Amino acid sequence: MAEEPRQQTGASVDAPDEKRSRRHERMGGRARREAGEHSAIGERLIAGVPARIMRPRLVFIACLAALLAFGLLMVYSASSVEALSEYGSSTFFLERQAFFIAAGLALAAVLSRIPLATMRSHLAWWAWGGIVLLLVAVLVFGRNVGGATRWVELPLIGQLQPSEFAKSVIIVTAAKILHEYYEEQSIDAAVMFKMLAVCVIVPLIAIILEPDFGTCLIIAGTVFVMCYFAGFSYKLIGLVLLVGALIGAIFIFSSSYRAARVFTVSDPWADPYGDGYQATLAIMAFASGGIFGRGIGNSTMKYNYLPEAHNDYILAIIGEELGFVGVAIFFAVFALLIYAGLKIASQSPTVQGRLIASGCSVMLMIQFLVNMLGILGVTPMTGKPLPFISYGGSAMIGMLALAGLIMRVSLESNPKTVYDARRAGFRVMGEGAPVADGGDPGTIEGSTAGAARPRSARRHDGFSVVDGTGFVAPGEGARPMGRSEGRAGRTGSASRGGGAADRATRNTRPSSGRTQSFERGGSYERVNLGADPADRLRSRGPQRRYDGGDDPSKRRGPHGR
Repeated sequence: MAEEPRQQTGASVDAPDEKRSRRHERMGGRARREAGEHSAIGERLIAGVPARIMRPRLVFIACLAALLAFGLLMVYSASSVEALSEYGSSTFFLERQAFFIAAGLALAAVLSRIPLATMRSHLAWWAWGGIVLLLVAVLVFGRNVGGATRWVELPLIGQLQPSEFAKSVIIVTAAKILHEYYEEQSIDAAVMFKMLAVCVIVPLIAIILEPDFGTCLIIAGTVFVMCYFAGFSYKLIGLVLLVGALIGAIFIFSSSYRAARVFTVSDPWADPYGDGYQATLAIMAFASGGIFGRGIGNSTMKYNYLPEAHNDYILAIIGEELGFVGVAIFFAVFALLIYAGLKIASQSPTVQGRLIASGCSVMLMIQFLVNMLGILGVTPMTGKPLPFISYGGSAMIGMLALAGLIMRVSLESNPKTVYDARRAGFRVMGEGAPVADGGDPGTIEGSTAGAARPRSARRHDGFSVVDGTGFVAPGEGARPMGRSEGRAGRTGSASRGGGAADRATRNTRPSSGRTQSFERGGSYERVNLGADPADRLRSRGPQRRYDGGDDPSKRRGPHGR
C-alpha cells in the first residue's frame, strides 16, 4: 500500500507534462515559459547579477538612451532650416546623425565585449600606436577647415577626426599603466612615471599642433583626475596642477585668437559683430526662452542667425525652445548619467576597471562643462560639441566608445567565484524534468538530490502509513531515523518531498475516535492533530504523553516538549 501513492503522484505529474510537451511541439516552441525560467540573454546578463550592480547599469543605459533620442530631436529642430536651404531636405542632418549613432552603438557593443584582461595586454599599446600614427597623418595629409587641421580622409570611412578616438585610447592605456603599478606591482614608480608621460604627452603634442587646445584640456584634465583616484600624493598632485596651469597660460597668451577669446568672456558686448558675435547671440537665445521656452521647433536663432546652431551651439537652441525648465531637466538627466558611471566605477573589483569607468565618466563631464560654460559665457568657447547631443560623426562615435567602456566595466563588476562554479554543477528536482530511459519518473537524470519519494512512502522509526488517518503502524524494512529527520516528520513539513496525496493524508481526521493504539517506536513519532483547530487544543479530553511515557523521571516539565 505504501507504493500506491507514489504511482498516483507520478501519474499526476507526468500527465500535465505530456500535455505541455505536445503543446510546445504544436506551437513550435513558442509557448509561454514556465515561471522562473530565463532566456539565454537574460541568463547571461540579468540572472544572478546583484541589484547593487544592475541598478547603476540600468540607470546608465536609460539615461544614455534618453539623451540620444533627445539629441536627435534637437538636431532636427536646430538644423532643419539650414538643411532645407543648402541640401534641399530638412532631414539631411537628422539622417546622418542617426547613422552616426548606429555606428557608435555598434562600436560600443564591440568594446563592451572585450575583456579588461585584453585591454591591459600589449593590445593597448598597439591601439595607442595606431592613434599616434593617425594624429601624425592629420598633420601631414589633413584637411584644413576654419584655420585648423583636425580631419583626415580615409578609404571606406571618409572624414575622421582622430583626436576624438584618442580620448578613449589614452584612458585605457593610462589605466593599464596605473594598474600595473598599484595592483600588479610589476613596475616601479620611475617606470610608471615615464610610461605615463609618454602615453599622455606624445598624443597631446600632436593635438596641440593641429591646433585643438580644447581637446588637450579635456584629455589632460581627465588623466589628472584618474591619477588622483589612483592614489597620487597631494604634493605630487599640486605640483602637476601648478605646472599644467603654467603651460596652459603660455599656450593661451601665445596665440592672438586664444587671448581674444579670453578677453571676450569678460565683455562679449564690446565687439558684438566680431569676437563676441556668437556669444551675444547665445545669450539672446537663452534670454528669449524664458521659463518654459518658445516650444520645440519655434526657435528664431536657427534662421541663419546663430552659426553652428546644430553643432557647438545647440545648447543655446535648447534654452530658447525649452526654456529654463527644459534645460534644468536636461542637466539633471546628464548628471544622473555621470553619477551612474561613477557608481559603476566604484563597484569594479580591479584598479583598472575603476580607473577606466571613472576616467570615461569624468571625460564626459568635463566636455559637457566646457561646452555649457562656454555657451553661457563663463569660460572661453573652445568649439567642443555637447556629448550625445551635438551633430557630428567622430564626436558622437567617440562619446559612445566611452559609454561602451563603462558598460564593459559594469559587466565585469560581478566576478565569478569558486562557489558560483560549484552551484552551476548542481541539479535540482522539479516537475516536467527529463527522465532517463527506464528511470524513476520522479528523478532528474544526473540529479544530486536523489529520487523523489512521496512522504506517504517513507518509513519513520519502524512505522508506515496504513490508512488515510495520518497515523502510523509498524512496517517492514523500516530504517532508523535521525534526530533532524524526525523533527521534520514531527512538524509535518510538506516542502521535503510530499505530494497531493500526502497533503490529503495530513488533513483527514480519524474516522474512528480521537485516539489510536499503536506500538511506540521512539519519542519522535508523527502525531495527527486533526484538521479542526479545536482538536489541536491538547487540554481537552484524555491526553497521552510522548515525552517519556509514564516514567516521572523522564518527564521534561509541566508543558511537555
